[in-house]
Amino acid sequence: VESFLEGKDLRSAQQFMKEHTDDNLVVIAPTGSGKTEAALLWLDGEKGFYTLPLKVSSNAIYSRIKSGYGYEHAAILHSDSMAMYLKENPGSAWEKQEQAKLLANPVTVCTIDQLFTFVYRALGTEIFAATLKYSKLIIDEIQSYDPRSIATILYGLKTIQQMGGRYAIITATFPPVLKDFMEQYGLADQCLFADFTDNPDITIRHKVSIRYSEMHLDEIAEQGKTKKVLVICNTVSRAQEVYEKLRERNDSVWLLHSRFIRRDRNLLEQKIMEFSESDEVGIWVTTQIVEASLDIDFDILHTEMCTADSLLQRMGRCNRKGRRIPELSNIFVYDNKNGSGSIYEENLYQRSLEKLKKYEDILFSEKQKTKYMNEVYRTEAIRNTEYYRKIQDCMEKFSEIHPAEYTLSEAKVRDIKSITVIPDTIYEENQELFEEIEDRYLSKERKQEIRTKLQDLTMGINLRTCFGHPDGIDKAAIGSTDIHRTQFVYEFDCETLQGRGLLLGEKADSIFL
Repeated sequence: VESFLEGKDLRSAQQFMKEHTDDNLVVIAPTGSGKTEAALLWLDGEKGFYTLPLKVSSNAIYSRIKSGYGYEHAAILHSDSMAMYLKENPGSAWEKQEQAKLLANPVTVCTIDQLFTFVYRALGTEIFAATLKYSKLIIDEIQSYDPRSIATILYGLKTIQQMGGRYAIITATFPPVLKDFMEQYGLADQCLFADFTDNPDITIRHKVSIRYSEMHLDEIAEQGKTKKVLVICNTVSRAQEVYEKLRERNDSVWLLHSRFIRRDRNLLEQKIMEFSESDEVGIWVTTQIVEASLDIDFDILHTEMCTADSLLQRMGRCNRKGRRIPELSNIFVYDNKNGSGSIYEENLYQRSLEKLKKYEDILFSEKQKTKYMNEVYRTEAIRNTEYYRKIQDCMEKFSEIHPAEYTLSEAKVRDIKSITVIPDTIYEENQELFEEIEDRYLSKERKQEIRTKLQDLTMGINLRTCFGHPDGIDKAAIGSTDIHRTQFVYEFDCETLQGRGLLLGEKADSIFL
């Protein structure tokens, strides 16, 4: 990375991390500060792990590190990483996957789910703690995690610190409550904190307007004729509804959410990144999946209200590169209560809204964003929230776990209860793969290859969501797989990359897109 940056002036965060390669760090720096390069400078050629909240962001950073910065022997490790290896070189995919599982590479990009299972002290997780003892660990965007995951990370960092391992948290926002937990558990004493949000060289990129209504679809459709417009909804069903209504007003509208099969979602993710870099104009309707995962830059953002941490992440997708200081509002926030009390804790939702009002219709600087975040997540004010109590309860629980109390299969960082489904039309097109995987004489490598191909044709559906639609998803899995067929309509056009995805509650007829 130093050769890549040769001849360039290092930015403040990059210079700081380069000068403190032997220290544990918390570095708060806004989008556009070169945080990825700063993290690699801190790594300084030593064995390291780069963790991110989502698989898609892991994929993007892995590709960037490997091809952009010359880390030829970098590895990627998550539940779908085999697909990345198959795309790179099918002949060596199995070998690379096994090497990554052994944590043998000099740099591994992964999600926290792969590393932090050791906090459960289950037999078989010792390798992760032992490896992190002599490695460096990078935690990217810690505020994007749920309370249980945050507690897992903080307790894991405490263990790593006690063993002599080193870590760096790099983030655009850092809620003060997390610093308080770090102080409470002895992490802050051996860690340097650096805030680079008050940097005069960073262009003010946003001006916010709050609307107490549903989205203004006619205005959005009109803006999409001359600008790049991003619309973020809090639920998939609302995103599908908004997309369908906008399509009646503007042809250049695309949709991205979690209810596309992985193959099609990959196409959409590639499309939105290409769209962002092009001269093309139009509208993208999405959900929270773009908050911390995709490097995209739009002219205008229309978003449903959410908690402060998510809102600031969403703002980072608008005027990301700071090409212009906005004269008029380029961020439109809609307080329509969609997701309040269900997706987002109502108390934090309301605090985020109330504290945002003072920053409406003014240029919203990075320093002010930090102040806004600190106001919302001030420890004394949120001590009685579920968010705070869950972090505290999990931290206490981890300290009381006895060795071997949990089995390896029970040691899960994120308790994601979901079911893997394949739309009937996709199943019928690929039935031979399901038949082949049942061949008892199939080689281990071929079986893994088929599993990866099948993963590409599926999506995960939250079990709570499935409970509301019990008659549209088969209860029994297909053969020896864990994949369930669904009779709900799946709508996607592979040529235009348009469609609503899986339509829960709408049974398929004989016509499919």
